[in-house]
Amino acid sequence: MTNQAQAHDNTQLVDEDQVNEYLKSHPDFFIKNSALLADLKIAHESGTAISLIERQLSVLREKNRHLESRLKDLMSAARSNQRLNDSLQQLAINLFITDSLDDVIATVVEELKNKLETDFISIRFITGDSKKIKQQPERYISQKSKELGLFSKLLEDKQIQCGRLSEEQVSFLFSEDAAEVESGAVIPLADTEVFGLLALGGRDAQRYHPGMGTEYLQKLAELVSAVIKRFLD
Repeated sequence: MTNQAQAHDNTQLVDEDQVNEYLKSHPDFFIKNSALLADLKIAHESGTAISLIERQLSVLREKNRHLESRLKDLMSAARSNQRLNDSLQQLAINLFITDSLDDVIATVVEELKNKLETDFISIRFITGDSKKIKQQPERYISQKSKELGLFSKLLEDKQIQCGRLSEEQVSFLFSEDAAEVESGAVIPLADTEVFGLLALGGRDAQRYHPGMGTEYLQKLAELVSAVIKRFLD
């Protein structure tokens, strides 16, 4: 066998994994062989060949763009969380000075609609007082009402429901605004048992969805429940 043929056979014995392992074990290889960087050519998506240095720069730029995008998302989430926390704090202060149920409801609606840009808001209380139901049917619902069956799981589990609500649920909660509601969040107001429903409606179908975080809504429910229950009693 000629020396040339033997060299060719030896080259065939070196596979990609071996090259990869060698370069990992010798990170200074290209430092000692810097001239080689300019000679190596790598196929590019466009079809043209680029040097290894250019390829590395391209990869680094892409990583940088990804990190910048991720950082922007994190900063946006942080600002959103801060805004929600500020809203809860201000709402708590405003609720502290309320002196009637109507005042409480107006304060909650003001914060949600004007500060957090909530499209539609509905608050319904469950009661056995027929007089209240007769006087304010838009505000009170009977404990025996068949409409409560629309929220049976929510009432049983005391869990917030987010997403696209059924036509019957939307009609019951939002009445004349029902046609505009594309998504919603139904929040149980409760102590030992659910005594009311706070519903938020959105024109955007993605405003409220099953996968969204509900930490703010849960804290809102606890705050509003504590204040409202005092006036209902």
